[in-house]
Amino acid sequence: MFGQGDSSISKSGSEFPGYIHKTTPRFWEGYQRHPMKTILVLLMLLYAIALPALGALTDADLDKIRLIVKEEISKETKPLKVDIDKLKTDGAIRQTEISNLKQTVNTGFANVQKNFDRQNNIIACIGIPLAILAIGATVWSILAHRRSRKDQTLEKQIETLTQEIETLKQHRIVSP
Repeated sequence: MFGQGDSSISKSGSEFPGYIHKTTPRFWEGYQRHPMKTILVLLMLLYAIALPALGALTDADLDKIRLIVKEEISKETKPLKVDIDKLKTDGAIRQTEISNLKQTVNTGFANVQKNFDRQNNIIACIGIPLAILAIGATVWSILAHRRSRKDQTLEKQIETLTQEIETLKQHRIVSP
């Protein structure tokens, strides 16, 4: 396998053991014949690449990383803090505006209530005497009507009595 002269590898039509094709680079010739060398070199290369990753971080390195992360976080959060402060001031302004509006509305309602109370007093001052006058006028007209009826009946009685007196006078004059 891997060019050790066995027949499993095509050798461009030639069946000679250890034959290497002319286009294969020279540095690869030894590795084709010895796969353990290839594996060993690849392992050493991978270990050399991974060696820095296996190194432990010191406390100073961790402190530097923490400082860098803290600076980045503070850079990122600074505009957010400014925006939050701006929102808080805007919220406070809105709260004062709402309080002012509530105070204005409450003052308006108090004024409306005062007007209602004043109108109720005016109605009481004008309405009660008007009602008394209306009742008095009605009672007066009823009494006047009764009186006029009584006067009419009295006038009729007087008239009838006057006629009787006249008739009696005529009887007396006629029969002395």
